[in-house]
Amino acid sequence: MKTFETKKLYYSIGEVSKIVGLPTYLLRAWEDEFPQLAPSRNSKGNRIYTNKDIATILSIKSLVYEQGYTAERAKALLQKEPQSEVEKQTQEVLKEYQPPVKPTRASAVIQRERKLLLEMKQELESLLERFK
Repeated sequence: MKTFETKKLYYSIGEVSKIVGLPTYLLRAWEDEFPQLAPSRNSKGNRIYTNKDIATILSIKSLVYEQGYTAERAKALLQKEPQSEVEKQTQEVLKEYQPPVKPTRASAVIQRERKLLLEMKQELESLLERFK
């Protein structure tokens, strides 16, 4: 998988859902269940998640899904867990995440121009060979 070069300050709930591999409804439910998970909201009222929020979600996911703890036990363990390990895990996940790139009209134009330039280059090289 390609590396995720762009470092964003805030992520939407849909982006976070794709990054951590959990449905959005579960992220919303965990906000009520875990006081450590409290994403901010923008002026439109949409949730905006930071890297710290993503780290918290990954910790909860690990405790609940991988280690099999209940939500109550996971909540207690989260309060004791050092944040440095969680932040390292978050950075690894963000490096692996590559958001889908939508082709733009400009990229199509660039591709056509590139193709044209390559054709011109080949023609010029063939002409150069004739005059040698």
